[in-house]
Amino acid sequence: MKKSLFAAAALCGALTLTAMPVMAEEPDYASMKIVLILPGSIDDQSWNASNNAGAKACDEQLGTSIEVVESVPVEEFESTFTEYGEKGYDLIMSAGSQFDEACAAVAPQYPDSVYTVINGQVSESENMVPVFPKEYEGSYLAGIVAGYATENGNFAVMGGESNAPMVKLMDTYDAAAKAVCEERGLEFTTTRSFVNTWSDVSATKAMADQMIDNGADTVFCYSNEGASGAVQSTQEKGAKFVAFAANKNEESDSVVASVNMNWVNVYPWIIEGVAKGELSGPQQVGVAEGVFETIFTDACSDECKAAVEKAVEDITAGNIDFTQYFSEK
Repeated sequence: MKKSLFAAAALCGALTLTAMPVMAEEPDYASMKIVLILPGSIDDQSWNASNNAGAKACDEQLGTSIEVVESVPVEEFESTFTEYGEKGYDLIMSAGSQFDEACAAVAPQYPDSVYTVINGQVSESENMVPVFPKEYEGSYLAGIVAGYATENGNFAVMGGESNAPMVKLMDTYDAAAKAVCEERGLEFTTTRSFVNTWSDVSATKAMADQMIDNGADTVFCYSNEGASGAVQSTQEKGAKFVAFAANKNEESDSVVASVNMNWVNVYPWIIEGVAKGELSGPQQVGVAEGVFETIFTDACSDECKAAVEKAVEDITAGNIDFTQYFSEK
């Protein structure tokens, strides 16, 4: 894969899921130099594992050989981006909005490489192609599940850190859970907390313990490795857990369902799109593109499953205005 192909693609302007003319010949994916940089372990059973699965899907489907670098600390983001820019990699991918700032600082220095931040929103140079999952669509589905799972209408909502996308997904989770509670005749109560870590299992467990002790019977936690601490808490204290970003159904009987981020459906689309010149500028993907899948357990009623399926249909058809739920516009 020649670098000039990527440079040409970057000059085509910002698009959102809009196709450009496809090349006459299929790109030579096997020759592409691609790296995926992760903030945590591929064994975290959450964000990093699901992105690693997306990379492996590309290797199987397209014949790529994506190098995966895991557990990169924040202080090494810029140096890692620089390293692969210096090596002349065609596509330098990273997973997590925390990479936005470092990517914006480094990408302009290597215009022949394309930089993609999964869950990113910053595109300050022509070779930056962030891909942002509309997480609030997935958390809306999780909120429906939680609304049917709760017995007292008291919800604990936790996040690894506070940022605009996190607040939006929590807002829609609450809105969906509240609507179901109202249908069921339950009083709705929610408590929101940020652990300020994505990986500390014990800190996440301690926070979940406190929230359950204060009355919450259903817990939602969007984190990486740390989410396992919240799962442990629900198991020990007899509460319920709704998983997000990964399938945690086998982790504990307290998990009633998982809204999984299925990056296996998206990574090949990203690489094909960049290689063919079909994608440039910021991209958004969601339920309609197959990013989110709800994996139910036997704890979910048929009524719950039907409500989630109806929501998927409505989201795909564009029938839900999510902005009405956002506390921060």
